[in-house]
Amino acid sequence: MVRTRRQGSRLRLIRNPVTQFLVLGLVTVAAIIWSVDSLADRAASDEAISEASRINALLARQVAEPLLPRGFAGGDRGAGDQADRRLDPRLARMPEIKRITIRSEDGTVLYANRPGGLLLRNFPLDKDQQRVLREGGSGSQSSDPNRPENRVDEDPRVEIYTRIESPEGTPLLFDAYYSLDRLETRQAEIYGTFRWLVLGPLAVLIVVATLILSALTRQLTRAGRERERLLRSAIDASDAERRRIARDLHDGVVQDLAGTAFALSAISRTPELANESRETLDSAGTSLRGSLKSLRSLLAEIHPPDLRADGLAAALGDLIAPAGTVGIQASVSVEGAETASDEQAALIWRVAQEAVRNTIRHSQASTLAVTVRGDKDRVWLEVVDDGIGFDPTQPRPDSFGLRGLRSLVADNGGVLEVRSAPGEGTTVRMEVEAP
Repeated sequence: MVRTRRQGSRLRLIRNPVTQFLVLGLVTVAAIIWSVDSLADRAASDEAISEASRINALLARQVAEPLLPRGFAGGDRGAGDQADRRLDPRLARMPEIKRITIRSEDGTVLYANRPGGLLLRNFPLDKDQQRVLREGGSGSQSSDPNRPENRVDEDPRVEIYTRIESPEGTPLLFDAYYSLDRLETRQAEIYGTFRWLVLGPLAVLIVVATLILSALTRQLTRAGRERERLLRSAIDASDAERRRIARDLHDGVVQDLAGTAFALSAISRTPELANESRETLDSAGTSLRGSLKSLRSLLAEIHPPDLRADGLAAALGDLIAPAGTVGIQASVSVEGAETASDEQAALIWRVAQEAVRNTIRHSQASTLAVTVRGDKDRVWLEVVDDGIGFDPTQPRPDSFGLRGLRSLVADNGGVLEVRSAPGEGTTVRMEVEAP
């Protein structure tokens, strides 16, 4: 039982709008920060590659291209040696560049600052390298260690290539291999520079917006609780008035009608009375007894005499009594309801009363079943009819009573739902935690 109460407290805490808002806000903030962080990291990576590409293009066009001798593109050995003497001292000053090659259109290596057996070997260009060689500009890609020209590398690298031209105007591919560690270090530097420029104001904005919306949510929650309090007060006042009316009718009109019915029955049995008068008195007595029965059913609907858990079956039986007068075959089944408190029994009766009333007035049903089941953890109420049903998405004036009871059911740790469809009847189901 203690475990059930704790579960109910946790359930109400989860259903609290402020708690829901805070959880949703934290999840949203985390998602935004993660997205912005991922975008910032990708932007930093792109910027690091772009920066290396600009350095590579400058090195290729301003340093390497002017130093190429005539005949270099044709594979002249003397021109190649001359290119080595000119380029090696200049290109050795770039520690972030691990290897440089210059290749012809067919992929032949015409220059390599760290030959490693690559010089004058042919390694076909891939599609992107061919595009750069054909259209100009620069390109980049991760160095594939499975390609033959990259097997001399010992660590991961990024390959950046730029088109240059020989003195004769022959297009060549200036291919530089940058250390991946150096690029990642540069990426981290760039990322650290503008990460907080983006995340800082965003975090402040989110915190401010969260505080404002949280305050508004608290106000709305307080207003909702006030409405619930007023609704509960109205229901309590209605119950008190129902009790007063039921008591006055029972002690006054019902007793008078019962006395009159007995008096008429006694008078009709007088021997000296004419047959015609006797028949009139018997008819009047029968009518009074019928009215008295209807009035007692009305009293039970206004306020049953016993709303305790052990009297719930009788109270529900009195509640469905008027269904027979409109041709509805009604039944009540109660099992395990002794686990419910008296307050929950009253709540079950209120919900059943509203559902039965709607069925009798609007459903055009032929059958009505009221079922109550309970165990050590939960109590269920189900009111089912086979009437014309309705569309739950369309508001109905007669469903206002059930809507008004939802908050009371929720306050008791329960759920109230209405399932229906045109032509398929209606089911009202309530589930509450046992005390």
